[in-house]
Amino acid sequence: MALIVFAICIALRLAPELEAYPHPIGYDVVNYYIPKVVNFQEQWNAISNQFPLYITLLYSLSTAVRLPATLLVTSVAVAIAGIFGLSLFYMSRTLLNLRLVQSLFLAIFTFFQMSVLRTFWDLHRDVLALTAMLFVYSLLSRKEAGWKGLSIALTLTVITVAVDRMIGALFCASIAAYLIITRRKDVALTAIVAISLFSTLMVASIQPSYDQLNTITAATSESGNSNFYSQRNVLIYFLVVNCLVAVPAAVGFLRMQKSLLKIPLIVSLAGSFSWLVFPENNSLAADRWIILTGIFLSIFAGYGILHLVNKLKSNLSVILACSILAAYAVIGMAYALMPYDSPFILYGALENYVTNFAPATMQFNSLDIEDNDNLLRAIAEINENTERDAIIVGEPHWRGFMELYLKDDRIYHYSNDPVALGVTLEQQGYNVYLIKSEGNPQTTFRVEKIQKDD
Repeated sequence: MALIVFAICIALRLAPELEAYPHPIGYDVVNYYIPKVVNFQEQWNAISNQFPLYITLLYSLSTAVRLPATLLVTSVAVAIAGIFGLSLFYMSRTLLNLRLVQSLFLAIFTFFQMSVLRTFWDLHRDVLALTAMLFVYSLLSRKEAGWKGLSIALTLTVITVAVDRMIGALFCASIAAYLIITRRKDVALTAIVAISLFSTLMVASIQPSYDQLNTITAATSESGNSNFYSQRNVLIYFLVVNCLVAVPAAVGFLRMQKSLLKIPLIVSLAGSFSWLVFPENNSLAADRWIILTGIFLSIFAGYGILHLVNKLKSNLSVILACSILAAYAVIGMAYALMPYDSPFILYGALENYVTNFAPATMQFNSLDIEDNDNLLRAIAEINENTERDAIIVGEPHWRGFMELYLKDDRIYHYSNDPVALGVTLEQQGYNVYLIKSEGNPQTTFRVEKIQKDD
């Protein structure tokens, strides 16, 4: 049954990638993962200050198997999705004490939820950290795991904490709270390892690092998002992510006896509503906490649905469970596969409020997948028709493509006001070209040189 779960999850995660082929999906995929793997050695000083385990793993694999960075990043993401499904299945069997078929239902049900799919979209290292964390929870759910089980749990603890800052913080808070409740030695050792490693990595991450490529513009690249980060938009985003699972999740939360899985949900909920206390502070990343809340609510929702259908006669319970799973599967696959300009109605209707937090569909990276070829053609034009040392100025969202495909000594600078930045650079004596997007729904790109009179 575990192999069935793994195969199904691999197939489901592969579907949006095949739909977008030959272009990758995911904002961080094109702006972080792929460029950092390609330029790993040159950018190690910056990478090392950002919880570098996942990027180091990708680079090591790329060196070993000699795959193109795009194919490697995508392949690893798909494989991790399959292992994530296994973690859900194993947790259902151990922590929740569900039967095989019930565990299969919960794993697949959770997989189809918008919060999970949005994490799959570009938060690949979050998926790996969550996978390791769920395995640790499963191992610690046993009162006597033994030294072998504890050794595995500690190894997975290191992965959980070292891969991602936010999941590491969630895990440390959760395991510390669980230690207070249980006062078990194995939990105490896990908490010590997690908190010690997390503290060390946090100290390392606040050391100054400089990205010489975009020192001029890094300070302003996020200013547009701060205007979008409002109480209204964050609240709407919370409702969009969680409205379809809220009711069954409440049932599951009330019916679940063990507290271990409830703790990270409560911590995530607190983070999701941090905007109530700090309404203008987007550094608290309430949108990321909302996604984590949605993932845990999805698990509770699956558990709650199983509790409700078990009250029916066996034949009716199977039919109802399959019907519910089919309904959520349709919505999930719509989010994964539908074109970006015609998304599922729930996400499309509120797109203007949540677009900076999550895409309306997974068929998007820095821009609509259908527009990727136009941007690549514009970069080819730049390589052919500009000076070898030219500076190209444009929007922050295109920096990954530019880093990957600009040739010779050309440099890309990005800003939310690229015209002003371009004029400033031109006045300093550089050859500066502005790249602009235009057209709707089909986006095209125009490249023009900035002159002194502009």
